[in-house]
Amino acid sequence: MNVTMRDIAQKAGVSRATVSYILNNKPISSRIPDETRENILRISKELNYRPNQIAISLTQNKTRTIGVVFANALGTFMNEIIDGIDRVVHRHDYNLFLCISDDDWQKEARYVRMLRERRVDGMIVFLVSCRKDEKANHSHLLKVKKDGIPLVFIDRYLPDTDIDYVVTDDFAGSYEAVSHLIKLGHRKIGHITGPIDCTSVQNRLAGYKKALIDADIEIEERYIRTRDSIEDGVAYEITKDLLLMDDRITAIFAVNDGVAIEAFQAIKESGLSVPEDIALVGFGNSIESALIEVPLTVIAQPKSEIGGKAAEILIEKIEQPETAKIQQIAIKPNLKIRASCGREKLITTAT
Repeated sequence: MNVTMRDIAQKAGVSRATVSYILNNKPISSRIPDETRENILRISKELNYRPNQIAISLTQNKTRTIGVVFANALGTFMNEIIDGIDRVVHRHDYNLFLCISDDDWQKEARYVRMLRERRVDGMIVFLVSCRKDEKANHSHLLKVKKDGIPLVFIDRYLPDTDIDYVVTDDFAGSYEAVSHLIKLGHRKIGHITGPIDCTSVQNRLAGYKKALIDADIEIEERYIRTRDSIEDGVAYEITKDLLLMDDRITAIFAVNDGVAIEAFQAIKESGLSVPEDIALVGFGNSIESALIEVPLTVIAQPKSEIGGKAAEILIEKIEQPETAKIQQIAIKPNLKIRASCGREKLITTAT
């Protein structure tokens, strides 16, 4: 049997309105005697009362649900961000509705429309990474913002907009990775990057170039290779091509761990060794990065922290829309030194 507030009111000998004031913790409840309050709470517990969430949603115009749209399901990267989001969401008594867009902006747009139809209180969106032959249309997200629905981006963002975001400080991480290679004596450093329309990719490329400039090393565009496709095997082929150059590189900074692992396979199958012939640095700190034959030196992204902070910002915007300010936050990652660069004994910050 579904227990209602009317049932509690009849047993407590009070009005339904009084029960509503107490159970919904409305300001007027402070005027109700403590004895009455305790009696209502005791009876509701005895009867195993459960609030009607649909009725509450209609009354408060809130569903206590947050929509999350992820570009892809890349193992531990997504899991750690979701864990961070879920930790905060659970603490504030919200629910999650998770969608995966498979790096397809049209699917992303469809999910955003669906979440709006389900009247979620706000959204966290991990933007798609567009393929070379596809340019994302972000009008569906700009409309979310225009219509006053709280929205926070994670990992990637739309430049020149007043939409909240929480990302890795990709520039700082990339700068530190390349500077680490330079300190180890490398001057011919290749960079396998990704779809250049992504802000994370742009900022990692900028950090790579700035580290070279600050070390008075000329930027060689032929050492920079764009991975337009996100399909497996592309980074492998790019690495093979880099290794065939007459003026061969001695190190590679990869845009993410998956690219670095493909590069490692290509180096190994070319008869070369990591780190003796080619040093290698990844970005992300996936579980796989520590488990390959020569564990990768990586820039470790603060994934759980990013998810948690994004959820905090979103809930603040949901619950305090009049006072919440735009927050655009880049959290600095950490260099995690492993075996793939060699000569770590020269670096005093090795861990």
